[in-house]
Amino acid sequence: MRVIIRSKSPITRVARHRTVRLWVDGFEAFRRIRKLIARAHHSIVIQMFIWKDDETGRQIARDLVEAADRGVHIDITKEAVGDVFELHRDFVGTRGKSDPTWRRFWKHPNIRVTYANDYNHAKVYIIDDEILLIGGMNIADEPRRLWHDYVLELRGDEFVRQYLTGKSVHTHSIELVQNTFDVREIRPTVMRLLSDATKSIVLEQSYINDRVVLETLARRSHEGVRVVLIFPSTPPVHGNANAQAI
Repeated sequence: MRVIIRSKSPITRVARHRTVRLWVDGFEAFRRIRKLIARAHHSIVIQMFIWKDDETGRQIARDLVEAADRGVHIDITKEAVGDVFELHRDFVGTRGKSDPTWRRFWKHPNIRVTYANDYNHAKVYIIDDEILLIGGMNIADEPRRLWHDYVLELRGDEFVRQYLTGKSVHTHSIELVQNTFDVREIRPTVMRLLSDATKSIVLEQSYINDRVVLETLARRSHEGVRVVLIFPSTPPVHGNANAQAI
């Protein structure tokens, strides 16, 4: 919207990209996630790092139970490492609760939950093998109501195949970069982008203290590239390290 308002040229048409859409912050992202769950026809796959037993966590559980009642098969992988951040509202603890939503969730024949300890930090939804939602939002009230984050929606079974197999697919001028057990693609890609920038770098991060990244940003600044860093004033953790980096 800001681009449209500030544009000096007349805009005759604004078209949505059918392959990729960006949902910013929890209100937009969770509304979209819930809508896609409600529209699912045959399958939903979820990989989640943190899933809290709060209002948001129970709402997504209810949505999934309703989808399962329609015959949708739901496969959830919950990362055990994320339990550290759930405290008393932990996801696995809902298995023994009397809450009717959680009882139906855990006992539903169309819902399968795998509790894994793979150090997988991903937050991913796959709808009907055609839509991939990937980003930084866990299932909890904080990302839905308080924190600034995003979810990227990619449409096309090629993106789903790439995520599930870890094999690179270049299509529609979009490159999905990820870390797997065998290949670490994210850091080399970020460093290449920082090194190849010719005009400007805008870096928004909750946490930063990587020496090589900081040295690269300083070097690019001295080379004439405009570098803008955006940090939260009071991150939940890591604040001292951020201050030292700055």
